[in-house]
This record gives sequence, C-alpha cells and structure tokens, in this order.
Amino acid sequence: MPIGGDVIRAEYITRRGCPACEAYRKAVIEPLAAEYPDQVREHWAWDGLMERLNNSERITRIPMVVITDEGAEVMRLADLPTLERLEDILDPS
Repeated sequence: MPIGGDVIRAEYITRRGCPACEAYRKAVIEPLAAEYPDQVREHWAWDGLMERLNNSERITRIPMVVITDEGAEVMRLADLPTLERLEDILDPS
C-alpha cells in the first residue's frame, strides 16, 4: 500500500454473463487481487461506487478498471490494462 495512508484501489466494473469480463478477470484481476487483496474490488452489480462514477462521467463500457484514491476517481482504464500496468499503479515504488 502506498506510503502516507492513501488507499489506491483498482475497481473492476464487470457483469455476469460477459465472456470478455470473465476472461479478463481470470487473466488479470484474480492474480492482481491475490497480490493486493486490500486494493482490488470487483463490482458485479450497480452499487454506490458505480452510481457515483456514472454521475461524474457516464459508464459506457464494461469491463472497465477505475483507479480510485481514498474513494475518489483518479483515472478510467477502458483499454483493459495488463497485470504489470496495474501493479505499477497500485505499487509505484
């Protein structure tokens, strides 16, 4: 976790029954969550975070990874980043 108490998280926006979502989850999100269990969350259904994100900028694509810092959106990654890129974001040291 980053120094100074900031909590940078990868929020995985997904849905059930989506083959691309499941493939990306198995290839990238599951290994990332195993390495950073407190910094990776999956959102399978509309929840408070998804509503807040959608209110600031409409969610137009699933799957998507949103990086948050202390709950505030920092960036959206609709390009489905690699495991290595997400590791660099969650642990920039």
